[in-house]
Amino acid sequence: MYNEEQLIKAIEQSFKMYKLYGARSTAKLKPIHKFVADTLTEIYGKSFEVHFMGDETKEMTVDGKYYPKNIDITVTKNGEVVFCLGIKFVTSNYKQNANNYFENMMGETANIQALGNLSYAQLIILRHETPYYKKNETETPSKIEIVNDKDIQKYLNLVFDYPQAHRPNYIGIQVINVNEVANKVALTNLDNSFSAETSKLLNGKLSLTNFFKEISEYKDFLITKE
Repeated sequence: MYNEEQLIKAIEQSFKMYKLYGARSTAKLKPIHKFVADTLTEIYGKSFEVHFMGDETKEMTVDGKYYPKNIDITVTKNGEVVFCLGIKFVTSNYKQNANNYFENMMGETANIQALGNLSYAQLIILRHETPYYKKNETETPSKIEIVNDKDIQKYLNLVFDYPQAHRPNYIGIQVINVNEVANKVALTNLDNSFSAETSKLLNGKLSLTNFFKEISEYKDFLITKE
């Protein structure tokens, strides 16, 4: 099941790849994708297959309602897609791109869930102190932006909206602190960084512990349908 220590190690490795190869390289995604894929493999068991981008594995293309899409993590059984999961790891310039991230997330979710027979999950990793780089800056950020309640609110609005195709059935949000010099990652103390209400939701409903618990319960539901 979900292992917080292994998550931190995966994010540290992903951040190391990000610093080595840059923001556009897919290398930064592989450690986190593998961590999630390993967790889903443990949840779903040997009778299911988990497809993801790794050194010797690749993402699966799923025919959505409107267009084919490469999905970060896809679970299949006997070749049939049963579950999809998207991952967003934001390393810089979050506030500038926040609405684009959010709109893209809803679009890709709707494309899959509008099929009517698939659940889509979204895992979002945010840096509490996020560097902002101007164009052509690569080393020293112009400023540090703090992810706050306002930045999280749109996700809360979505989580508690009526079930619709664009709303992921499962959402997990992890806020982290990164020491770039030591290449160390720590989970943000949510109680000290957000309002009591937002912190409670991030520690509960939107926590990765609950995220993977709900996915496990969905797997149990799938098995009852067999």
